[in-house]
Amino acid sequence: MTEQKQERTEEIKAYLEAYCECMRAHAAELMDQPMPVAGEELFALYETTGNRLIYEEVYFTRRKMLAVFGCLSILEGKPEYLHKLEEILDGICEEECWALPAHVERDRDPDWRIRVDLFASETAQALAEIISLVGDRLPESLQEKVRANVFRRILEPFMNSKPPYNFWEGGDNNWNAVCCGSIGCAALSLMQEDPERLQPLLERLERSLRSYIGGFSDDGACMEGLSYFVYGMTYYTGFADMLYRYTEGKTDLMDQEKCRQIALFQQKCFFPSGRTLSFSDGDSRDKYKMGLTCFLAMHYAGMEIPPVSCAGGFDGDSCYRFMANLRDVLWTQQYLERAENGTLPRVEKTGEERSCDVLADAQWSICKGASGGGMAAKGGNNGEPHNHNDVGSFFYLVGDEMLLTDLGAGEYTKEYFHEGRYKILCNNSFGHNVPVIDGEGQREGGEYSSSRFEADGRGKTEISFAGAYGNDKVKELTRTLLYDCAAETLCVEDCLTAAKRTGTADASEPVPMSENLVTQFVPVAQGNTIRIEGEKYACLITVEELEGSIRWEQKKHMNHKGLEENVYRISWDVPADQAAGKRTCRFRVEKILK
Repeated sequence: MTEQKQERTEEIKAYLEAYCECMRAHAAELMDQPMPVAGEELFALYETTGNRLIYEEVYFTRRKMLAVFGCLSILEGKPEYLHKLEEILDGICEEECWALPAHVERDRDPDWRIRVDLFASETAQALAEIISLVGDRLPESLQEKVRANVFRRILEPFMNSKPPYNFWEGGDNNWNAVCCGSIGCAALSLMQEDPERLQPLLERLERSLRSYIGGFSDDGACMEGLSYFVYGMTYYTGFADMLYRYTEGKTDLMDQEKCRQIALFQQKCFFPSGRTLSFSDGDSRDKYKMGLTCFLAMHYAGMEIPPVSCAGGFDGDSCYRFMANLRDVLWTQQYLERAENGTLPRVEKTGEERSCDVLADAQWSICKGASGGGMAAKGGNNGEPHNHNDVGSFFYLVGDEMLLTDLGAGEYTKEYFHEGRYKILCNNSFGHNVPVIDGEGQREGGEYSSSRFEADGRGKTEISFAGAYGNDKVKELTRTLLYDCAAETLCVEDCLTAAKRTGTADASEPVPMSENLVTQFVPVAQGNTIRIEGEKYACLITVEELEGSIRWEQKKHMNHKGLEENVYRISWDVPADQAAGKRTCRFRVEKILK
């Protein structure tokens, strides 16, 4: 083992010990605390106000207790952990509904209590695996109660239905992976002595999960963002691992080139500073799951483990998903054993270090800068999963500071996933670094898209995206971005050509266009320049030509945690070229000393 690899192994060992110590500390804190009550009054808040967070805080505190004492009972088995686990298992079995309020319709569905959604499925997986692994150390009556609840609430409703059970069965996003992966793991934990019922269920789940894998672009990109990749793949790999062991290696869901490409997607999303790609409902400060990453690294050559400082700890997931928590320990232990034994997949070094990744199918270009930051741009369409109206958008990082930002996910409320979605700043075009055409942003829907996306892998990206606006006055809109990874300068050129008037060879009058840039630092505009200062880094934006002056306004953004943040929209009007019907804007973004 090389010195560098040995150092990384020691870091992972230290991470693992800190992870387990965190669980022990939570156990000491929670040991004498009763489970908070997730009652009717809180459940009804979503229906009456649209607020999800208040009920979910209580719900996920209960799941945190399940994860803490479930994992520690399996890993260490102390009597005090097991005794507390009994109380928690019984309490969860007594819950009226395992699904979240946002996923049930009580006014329309008389059977709303039995709803197989993401979190009900996750709960079933956790309970089934716990009683399978803890076994006789729990009272038989409690084991039977847990088993009966898992069958009544999840396994029986799914098995007794005709495919598709619901919209997610056979779907191409992580609802499919989480629900089917959870159901599969629960079944493999509880039904191995009933192969006549288990086998057709497994075959049904495998068919469904093929569609999940098919939902990734051919280059492995998860269009929903990095955190959704982590979420779905955790449950896909958890089921794949259990199925592989159950079939004694005859069924290997990981033995696909597409799965290898999907695994390699994660490392492309991390900038050297630790910031992450935040397109769609992503998060620019995302973390990876150590267990999942170790599992993938044990399967695929070329799979890198990002810096350990970028790994989420036990508290990194506010939902405290037992599946991931337990595997953060077990799969990391397996990886360390294989690292010590020298049995990890070997990587052939090519000697070529790439500064830019191009995901052509997803239409993403990702460039890494010398300071640890970089630039990323996207094409795509406005009907993507967890869509934002952001075709042609980009962001600009210096070090670990996003000076021109992509806000990522906002607070998940009822409005966020219904008619009001595109009134929310982080979802509409005014919350992204894209032009505004004739006073309007882009439209939502898969037909509003990029018509051309080309990136050379060396910093040049070209996007044609007039079609994203649905404006028949516009013939063409092309954005060219040139990013210098060493100097960390970004040059942007936007060219708009108006459509010709019906019945004439002449172009129409130029269509009004303004630029729109977004930052979370207070900008300073002077003449044709904008200075943006972060806490450690700064950049200067120089605009070649202006019509009028540069202006900015402060907006409010509710982030994914429900916290209010300031956002600053910078804009200026783009003058018409001498050639009728055209507008061209060029601006340069450069890193400067504070």
